[in-house]
Order: sequence, then structure tokens, then C-alpha cells
Amino acid sequence: MSSTGPLVYVVDDDNFARDGVAGLIRSAGMTAKTFASGEEFLAAPRPKTPSCLVLDVNLPGLSGLDLQDELAKSGVQVPIIFLSGHGNIPMTVRALRAGAANFLTKPFHDEDLLNAIRQCTDSAPGCEFSIGDRTKHPNQVSGRRLVAGANTKVFPPFRLDPANQCLWRRGEAGQNERILLTPKAFAVLRYLVEHAGRLVTQDELLEAVWPDTFVQPEVLKYQIADIRSTLGDRAKTPLFIETLPRRGYRFVAKVRDDDRPESPAAGGTDRGRLVGRTRELAQLRTCLKKALRGGLQIVFITGEPGIGKTALVDEFERQAAAEQPCLRIARGQCVEGYGVREAYYPILEAMGQLCRGPQGDRMVEVLAAHAPTWLVQFPSLVNHEQRQAFEQEILGATRDRMVREILDALDALTLEAPLLLVFEDLQWVDPSTAGLISALARQRTAAKTMVIITSRRSETEMADHPLRRVKQELLPHHLCEEIDLEPLSKAEVTEYLRGESGQGVTEGFAELIYRRSEGNPLFMIAALDHMTEHGSIARESGSWRLKVSLQEIDLGVPENLRQMIEAEIDHLTTEEQRVLETASVAGVRFSPNVIKAAIQRDVSFVDEILDELSRRSRIVHLAAAQQFDGDGISEVYEFIHALYREVLYGRLTPARRAWIRRRIEESVSEPRREVVEMDPGRIRTAEMAFA
Repeated sequence: MSSTGPLVYVVDDDNFARDGVAGLIRSAGMTAKTFASGEEFLAAPRPKTPSCLVLDVNLPGLSGLDLQDELAKSGVQVPIIFLSGHGNIPMTVRALRAGAANFLTKPFHDEDLLNAIRQCTDSAPGCEFSIGDRTKHPNQVSGRRLVAGANTKVFPPFRLDPANQCLWRRGEAGQNERILLTPKAFAVLRYLVEHAGRLVTQDELLEAVWPDTFVQPEVLKYQIADIRSTLGDRAKTPLFIETLPRRGYRFVAKVRDDDRPESPAAGGTDRGRLVGRTRELAQLRTCLKKALRGGLQIVFITGEPGIGKTALVDEFERQAAAEQPCLRIARGQCVEGYGVREAYYPILEAMGQLCRGPQGDRMVEVLAAHAPTWLVQFPSLVNHEQRQAFEQEILGATRDRMVREILDALDALTLEAPLLLVFEDLQWVDPSTAGLISALARQRTAAKTMVIITSRRSETEMADHPLRRVKQELLPHHLCEEIDLEPLSKAEVTEYLRGESGQGVTEGFAELIYRRSEGNPLFMIAALDHMTEHGSIARESGSWRLKVSLQEIDLGVPENLRQMIEAEIDHLTTEEQRVLETASVAGVRFSPNVIKAAIQRDVSFVDEILDELSRRSRIVHLAAAQQFDGDGISEVYEFIHALYREVLYGRLTPARRAWIRRRIEESVSEPRREVVEMDPGRIRTAEMAFA
């Protein structure tokens, strides 16, 4: 009996596996056509029939991933289901980021494969394999059936077009630019946009886009990163997609249907304004001028989480691009991981941006001529023959060769135009990237290059951190500069609150926000958002208005800050967490002497932990030395921010708090009471704001 259902192509070099998959497909009422290699599949004609491709990854000659690249370059659009006997996360991520519909690991359940095939063929009626315009591909969003006539969603300057499965971006001159996304990326973005304003958990998103399929959470993380890159969004200062750590994502931009006039925003904070960084911006501009004259400049920007490192870099980049139109700009970012960090990850990300940018062809030429070991890291940028030639050329290449090649390539590139490279979050840097930065700083060529590196001060102060060693080597020889960002002053917080309207705010409100945030910009914005959400304040006509009295304002910890602080606490050892949780009951300021009794350890043990945390600027710092009768001098520590104390306190059960409080009260002698801030029954929210 012949099958008349959808056509499924099966490409596998294993005869037994290929015939088994084909038989399963035919038993489900579909047509299966088999091929033993990728080359054979490319040479075969393909009819205009609803179809998909079941593809083995490890093919001889043209691999499955290579075949995927070849199809993409030729404009052939067919849903691909990858099969692999030993798939790994990088392989899965590469396939899915390139648009694969699914990735199954052998052995798989028959029904899993059939479900995946049905999702592909059901969403692609009348599929036509054409060369050229990618928008000819039918509506295909795996895991969700598109609704005919679905409204186009607008979140300026973008417009989400469900009918054509693409984004449109409106330029300053009013022109519309089409932006193509992979089917999975479009599905993820569409789901977030359609549920704008609320938390979408990871599980919900995975179920919506990859139903009935096991997908590593890392795949979703990379899809979100790709979408952010397309939107020009930043994880730290999101305009579109906000990450709620360990929970999920929220689309924060205002969304409207395309057929309705846009209404002005009714609230929210003025996130885009930068205050209190005039001196730092001037220092960066001076460095750029030196770079334009042929002097390589490397600038480290450090500070605590939320201090505004990314905001400073964004503003400087905006000014630099406006003043120097010929300036090439690329950014890379380290990602926190729990396994081995990929060597050169932020540099590869920046090079990839340059290769795919307006002058990408020239960048590819430079890498091909000067840095083939780097170009082969981007398989989509070279064809199969070029890749084979490069692989022969770089056979046995060493890490030293990779460093030498990229330095030569950057020299060649900056002969044509100056270059600004920004590498963010290098507190998670891999040793290879740190070594390359050191080598770049010691270059004696007249490269017109400026490199900006951001990192958290607290996490790079450890003695064995690679970035600390690099700075220690470069600073004494004046081979780099460092900008250490400090909290905003009360006057600068007040300036921010006044906004562009310049209208004044009450002294009490400015004082409240300053004390609550302690000058940390992220904490300040989070506090304003929290108060706005709870109806305590509102932004009207560019200025803030109190809707309740100062005493009635809700000063709870904003949820996004709580999650951030919780994540930082979770990185500490069990003993460090125990000491800090006990200290949270003692007060904003405390002495090791009052902690030792509650945790039943000697004072030297407690002092050693607090000294190490203070030295690394982790959550507490040294406040003063206090004289105690009969006991000599004891150090006094304090939390770097009252919110840390509040979060730590909230981690304790009421019974545990009461037990710690009794132990502290029993151990504290009268002369010591001046440094122990005891709470009578619970931490008062107002006290936390002004402690």
C-alpha cells in the first residue's frame, strides 16, 4: 500500500538505522525517502510537498550540521530533526540556533520521533522548497499552531509579523527593515510578546515551543541571547526581555496591536538617563582620542553589581559612534557557567558581530588571511571546501598561534578603521581570554584600538583570579587604565529623580530613595519600580508624585533584587552563609564577638571568615575597630547594603531567629551593646531603609 501523507526525508549512513526510521514513518501513514549521505540528498530533486528532514549528525563527508549550513546558504527551508548517538549541549545549541526543529538522542522512543515529525509537517502546509527569499517559507513555529489572521504586535521600533514570521524595524527616516529569525527564535519571542508584562517560567516556555520534547534549559538561554542580540537589548538593563533568575523571563516593553494608535506610557522609571558619570565619560573620551592617534588603550571598569558599568559603556558607545562614524564597534560578554568555560568566548562573540556586520565580508577576508584558526570557529561563514582547506592548514595549531593570529588580524583591521571592543562581565573570564588581553596590551604596534573591560570588583579580588593578575601586571607599566565606579551621591540621586523636566522632588522623598538605594543605580531603579507597582508613587509629566505619605510607602525588597542577592549568597560556602545569617539578626553593624556564641565557634574562626568576605568586598566590609572592656580591640563589620541584611534575615525561620537572638543577648556584655543593633521582635522595614 502506498503512502499519500507528508513526505519525510531520512539521511543516515547506517543502513539498519535508516531503514528502521523509514519503516516507522511509513507505518504512521507518511511517505519516507532515504539517503545515505548529505551529498546524495543535495543532489536529489525535492517536490512541493509538506515535508521534513530527519538527519543524522555524524555523517561521513558532509556532516549533518554541515548539511544544515548548506541548506541555509541555498535558501532551502525544510524543518530538520537531528538524530545523534552522542549529542552534547554545544552540538544541540548549534543545531537549534541555526533553526533545527528538534534534536533527539539515540535511542529514542518511536512516539517521540513521530510527534516531532507531525509538529513539523502539520505546521508547514504546501511547503515549497525555493531558493532565495526566506519569507516564502510557510508559517512554522514548532510546538504552537499559528492562528490565521493573528494581530501584528508593535513594540517600538519593532513590529512582530506573525503572517511572515519576521520582525520589522522602523528606522529614523521611517523606512521599514525586515529582520529574519529562525523558527524557534521567532516562536520564543512571539510567546513572550503575547504574554507581555507577566512572568513566563522556563518550563512554560519550553512546553510552548518544544512540547513533549526534552530540551536542555541552556538551549532556551541561548535562544534568548540571540533574540536580545537582534533587538539590541541588554540583560543587565533590559528594554525588552527581563530575566528573573531561576524563574524565567518577562517581556517588559509596552506592546500594542498594530491597528491601534500608540498611547503614551503611563508610568515607569526613566531608565535611559545617566547621571553622576561626567568624569568617567571624560576619561573614556580621552582614551578614545589616544587610540585614534595610534595608541592602544585598555580600560578596566570595575564596581559592585548594579553600579552602572553597562550604562556607562552604553552611553560612551553612543557618543563615540556619533562623533566617529568610521569607528567599528563590537561587544562580547562572558556568561556565568558551572562547567568548563569556553576559551575566548567573549572575543569570539565580538568577532562574530564584526563578521556579520555592515562590513562583514571584509572582516571575513581579514580573518582568512591573518587568522584562519579563528575563522574556522564560524562554520556558517565559509563553505565546505574552504573549511576543509582551513582545517588542513591549522592542523596541530597551538594556543600561542591563535593569540598571534588574532593580534595580526586586529592590526590589519585597524589600518582601515579604528576599533572599539567592549568585553563585559569578565569576572567570569576564562584564562585564555585573560592571557590574550595581556598579550594585546603589550603590543608595540600603532593599532587604533580601544578595549573596554567591565567586571565586578568583588569577584575579581581573589588572589587566583586571572583578571586580577592581568591588571597587576599591566597597571604598574601604565599599559591600562582603571575606572572604579562609586555609588551616586545624594545630589546625583536627586538629579535623577528630577528627570528631564527638571521639576523638583521633595527633600524627604529624595532622602528616602538615597538611603534605600545607598547610591546604587540598580537598587534605586528597582526601588522606584517597586514603589510604582505598589501604588506608592507615580510618574506624571516627567516628574514623580507621591500617592501616599512617606511613612506609608512600601519599602519591601524588590523581587528582582531579592533574586540577585539570593544568587550571590548561594555562591558562598555553608559556613560563610551561616555567619552572615547570624549577623543579620545582630544588626547592620556587628562584631565577631557577638556572632561566635550563636554559631558556637571561636572568635578567630568568625573573624577569619568576615575578614575574607570583607577583603573580597562580598556582602560585608570593615567598618571600625571598637574598644571593649577587658577584651582589647575587636573589629566591627557592617553589611555593604541594608538590603543584603534584609534578604539574609528573611532566609531564617522565626524559630531560628529567636534562638540566635537569645544566644546573642546572653553573650553580649554591657560595654558591647553600642555595636550590636538588636531588633526587639522583627526587623522593621522602615529601620532597614534608614539603618
